Amino acid sequence: MDNGRTCSYRRKCGACQTLNLSYDEELSLKMKREIDLLGRFGHIEPIIPSEPSEHYRNKAQYLFRYRSGSVTAGLYRSSDGGIAAVDSCLMEDPRLTELFLLIKKLVKKRGVKVWDGRRGDLRHVMIRRAAATGEVSVAFVTSGGLFEGASGLSEELTEKAPDVVCVSAVRNDTDIPLWMNGDEHLLKGRGYITDRLCGCEFRIPPKSFYQINPYATEKLYDIAAGYAQIGRNDTVLDAYCGIGTVGITAAKGGCASLDGFDISADSVSAAETNAELNGIDGCRYRRVSDSGCGIGPKKRYSVVMVDPPRSGCDRRFTNTLLKLRPERIVYISCGPQSLARDLGLLKKHYRVDKIQPVDMFPGTIHVETVCCLYHQKKDFISIPYEPKNADYLKKIK
Repeated sequence: MDNGRTCSYRRKCGACQTLNLSYDEELSLKMKREIDLLGRFGHIEPIIPSEPSEHYRNKAQYLFRYRSGSVTAGLYRSSDGGIAAVDSCLMEDPRLTELFLLIKKLVKKRGVKVWDGRRGDLRHVMIRRAAATGEVSVAFVTSGGLFEGASGLSEELTEKAPDVVCVSAVRNDTDIPLWMNGDEHLLKGRGYITDRLCGCEFRIPPKSFYQINPYATEKLYDIAAGYAQIGRNDTVLDAYCGIGTVGITAAKGGCASLDGFDISADSVSAAETNAELNGIDGCRYRRVSDSGCGIGPKKRYSVVMVDPPRSGCDRRFTNTLLKLRPERIVYISCGPQSLARDLGLLKKHYRVDKIQPVDMFPGTIHVETVCCLYHQKKDFISIPYEPKNADYLKKIK
């Protein structure tokens, strides 16, 4: 008997791995994985579900291909590198699909040259919508940046869809699908959309990272801020800061200083703007060429917020963190395997006080986790861990 959720593209697309399960079953599966990977570090709080668990994604990317004399467009199918031609998606904000269908129609109407694997311009389209404001950004990702007919296409798109306030062209000259590695050319609008999270306002440029589930993100950031307990005398480091969302929401009540670093120049510039926009003084953000972050051994932080990619912290940064020895570390992770690896390295000087899973990605096996770590002072007495999750684990096995 199939108790899963209904999606007409389920077998054609393959992006969602858990649609054969009910949402409660999916949460149990994720909770079991958290316990298996992280249970040795301490008690794991029950997973916080996403509300809603469908149509939550604020960003979508659609591949375009020219083959056999016609244009094909749709979602990337990672299993074989193909395209799943879809007219709806169970997990995306419905407005994203509406705009994709409009863009596909305009691309064909205006004769935009679509990439065939060797030649052509348009490779994929990225669409992002701010849940709080309804503003939309569209990035045409091409083989060479600007392309023939870009101005007319963006003009007609914004005329037919007034909620699109930012249109740009971004180059991808690699073999990697859904990538944006080149310069951005603003075609229409102001170069960003604005969203609100946890009482703060953020400007989001097209190339910058931003969490895809705005509803669960507010829960995640509220928990992280509660763990950080940042006061006016705290010196804070926001590692892998992106556009500054984690550090700014945690320090919105004020702090002595807030530093941040990221490898993306666009994100660092946006973080500086967002800190100023939210009235947080004493902020210094900088771009680094690697995740070692280059912080000197004499630098001191009372709180470090960490939100790395799924691969986890760069080993050089972990070594830097052990030398810095802040009082508290709040680690946000979208990869429990890499989180387990990094906690194993940090436990030399830190004890894990809290582990809270948050379901940011319904329909998939992925889960977000936020941990609070305290520095083990010399007089800290280690208490043997009692596996409080044992009964829950028996129930769901």
